[in-house]
Formats: sequence, structure tokens, C-alpha cells
Amino acid sequence: MTTDEVRTALVAGAAGGIGGAIATRLADDGYRVVAVDLAKDRLDELAAAYPEMICVTADVSTPEGVEAALTAAGAPIDVLCHSVGVSDGGASIEELADETWERVLRVNLTSVYLLSNRVVRQMVPRGRGVVVNVASVAGLRGGRAGAAYTATKWAVVGLSQNIAASVGNEGIRAHAICPSRIEGAVAMGKGVTRTERGRFRATRDAGRPPAGKPSDVANLASFLVSDAAAHLNGLAIPADGGWLAF
Repeated sequence: MTTDEVRTALVAGAAGGIGGAIATRLADDGYRVVAVDLAKDRLDELAAAYPEMICVTADVSTPEGVEAALTAAGAPIDVLCHSVGVSDGGASIEELADETWERVLRVNLTSVYLLSNRVVRQMVPRGRGVVVNVASVAGLRGGRAGAAYTATKWAVVGLSQNIAASVGNEGIRAHAICPSRIEGAVAMGKGVTRTERGRFRATRDAGRPPAGKPSDVANLASFLVSDAAAHLNGLAIPADGGWLAF
């Protein structure tokens, strides 16, 4: 970013650990940040720390919520970072309830589609823009996470790469960041027995690197949206401390 230009970055999921770290890092980088989430209390904390940040309470898994966020932005979006996500409790396919599947699909994937669809429409005529979606290592290899969570993260990786392939020649770049365990990020929820949770953690964590920090993901996002990464497009990058190497 040049010193005489201020670009607008919309960060969805800004009340979460990763989303909040991305929002504050981009604000520190000089972006005009639009922070969007349903958790108003956390957004109020961001607004207090960063008075120039535009904080919007909205559900981006609905067209109405996306429209509210874009209206509040009041300017074309140069950078879109999506970090909205919920867990399915680690439920395997035979344990998964239909309503859990629908909720995880709506929050983890439909919200990515809705935001990308509307924002990329703005970006193409301007001939520039960057989309960064937070997926998961569960979207790159196998799936020791729950069935719904794993399915959505694979889909987020695929959608990100489709954006890069479809509109890359229009000046749009898109990437998926794929973290492993991150402190304060989505964890296994209720509805899973202690035995199942213990089995999951034992097989998932044995010999793996320790959890990363939200700032580790934010630092990578900061680079990917910068002009220094202008020749990079369509990447699915593990932010895993070497997790997939084990």
C-alpha cells in the first residue's frame, strides 16, 4: 500500500480470535477496516481500541447481513478476509444431526459464498482486490475433525481456488489459509461424549506441534493481501507449525 492511498478491508468474524487478530493487524497496516460479527460485545472492545474501525453487528450467513455490512462500509472493498466459523462438536458422519449439518454449512460455507459473490462483483470492474478465507488443515488432508466441519473446510479451499482461477485475469487474487490448532479458535463443542472427545484429541494431537497464536494467521493474511504478494494467487497455505509434516 502506498502512503497516499487508504484501502478498505472487510473482516468477517472479527469477534473471534483469528478474525480479531486479522482486523487489528490490517488496521495497524494502515487499512480502513470494517469489522463484522454477531458478537457485539467483542466488537465494542475493538471499537474502543481502534476508534476508526467500522464495527458492524451482522450475520454474514444471510444476504441481509452481507448487505448491511457492505452498506456500512460505505466504500468499495479492496480486501475481504473471512474468518467466520463454528464447530460441529467433532461429530462423525453417523453421529451428525441434520440440523447441525445445516448450521455448519450455512455459517462456514454459505457465508463465504455470499460475501465473495457480492464483494468480487465490486472488485472486477475496478481490476483489483484480494480475498483471503480462513479454512483449516482439515480441508487439506483427511478429516479427523467432524464430518460437517471437514466438508465445509474442503469446500472453502475449493471455492477460494475457483475465485483465483475464474477472475485472476481480472486482477483479483484469492487464497485460503489453513490453520491447525490456534489458541482461542473454534474448539469441539457440546454434544460429544468425553470418550469421543478424548479419542479425537489423542489421535489428533499425538506428536503434533503446539497450538499457534491468532497473530500467526494474521501475519500471513497481512502478507497475502499486500502488494508484496502480487504474484501469488490460488494458494491453500497451511499455518500449522509443521502439523502436516507429522
